[in-house]
Amino acid sequence: MKTGMAIFLSILSLITACPSYAGAHTGEIVTLEEAIKIALKESPVILSKANELGASKQGIKAAKGLLLPRIDAYSSYSRLSDPQVVVPIKSFGGTPPTFSRDQYRTGLSLKIPIYEGGRLRTQIGMAELSKRISEESLKITRQELIYAITNVFNQVLFLEGLENAQKETLNALKKVRADARTRLDVGRLAPVELMRIDTQVSEQEQALVRTREEKARALYTLSQLMGRSPSMINGVEGRLKEPWTADKIDRLEPSPSEIEKMIEARPDIKKATEAVTLAERAVRLEKGLHLPSIDLVGDYGRRAGSGFDRDEEVWSGGVTIGLNIFSGGVISARVKGAQERLLAARNDLNNLRLVAFREIKDALSRIKEARHRFETSRIALNTSKESFRIEELKYETGAGTITDSLLAQAAWLRTRANMLQALFDFHDAVADYRLALGTIDREFRRIN
Repeated sequence: MKTGMAIFLSILSLITACPSYAGAHTGEIVTLEEAIKIALKESPVILSKANELGASKQGIKAAKGLLLPRIDAYSSYSRLSDPQVVVPIKSFGGTPPTFSRDQYRTGLSLKIPIYEGGRLRTQIGMAELSKRISEESLKITRQELIYAITNVFNQVLFLEGLENAQKETLNALKKVRADARTRLDVGRLAPVELMRIDTQVSEQEQALVRTREEKARALYTLSQLMGRSPSMINGVEGRLKEPWTADKIDRLEPSPSEIEKMIEARPDIKKATEAVTLAERAVRLEKGLHLPSIDLVGDYGRRAGSGFDRDEEVWSGGVTIGLNIFSGGVISARVKGAQERLLAARNDLNNLRLVAFREIKDALSRIKEARHRFETSRIALNTSKESFRIEELKYETGAGTITDSLLAQAAWLRTRANMLQALFDFHDAVADYRLALGTIDREFRRIN
């Protein structure tokens, strides 16, 4: 259903020109559920797909209208090289015919389709299939939008956690620097040691700026996905929950038969299945061009000559039959082309099923890997925190160096960042899994 970052970028590219909503509140804080609700109502990509669905519904009405009688009004004027009959002889000895080079005619024409080789019914079926494809496209867009918002929202939470850790580290470094200056003044610290601290403070300040700017860009992206101006979303509310237990993850994995059933229920699989049926109807439509067409026709009006003299009522009615005898191979080529497109649609469906199966397995694997990485990072966090405490105590008592203390502090921060990254990766994998199963929108409805 997705191709990684390609889906996210394709959605984002469609919404970069989203309008501002003057009635919305500025600088609001949103939860994940609120962000998704707003996006499903206001996102331009959702509104665009809804418009496409509305157009496909009108397409059904247009296709059904082809079965109904067609009545056209007409009016014409012709200037002929030689006079021709306007009013013919009605009977022997009657009024002589009227001739004129000017010919005027007005009236109504009627056409009722009787048989079109099944093409009209086929077009109705194709229009109904197009509507169902549009419905599945809307579902796909909804799921991909929920997926994108969930990931960006979690990214903001991850960056907020990283920012807090970096701020805490920076504050600790500034305290160390203040203490180092005091030690330098009394000759208990070499100048190079203070330079190392200053370098570490500068690097930490730069890392904090980078994290804050990344968070700002993520909030801009979240605003755009929601269909709102970037200035209207100032932050998010929530937290990244700890990963599921190993037992729960093991129970999560469905059986092959369950996976097959879930895959067939995915909106992109349904859409591809409908596309195959649509391609089959297209073959039938093209083959119908070899069959005759039968129409009931009629005409009623008046005609007159120059000066509108001697105008009279005229009418006609009958049946027309059309049958192609030779088209230069055009119809046969169109049939073969439709058959090739049918084979392509079937191959696309088969490939999509294989991709869907792989996406489910990949997501499950990433869930397990991220959870294990989180647990490993949590254990390492306790170790690195204790190591930093020991090195800091050794430095304060003069038994250790500032370099060892700074290295221990950097290791502690790196471990905290790794744990946050593993937590984000876990939630990212969960979103991938729900999207792969085609249940991410149902999960959102369950929460709400």
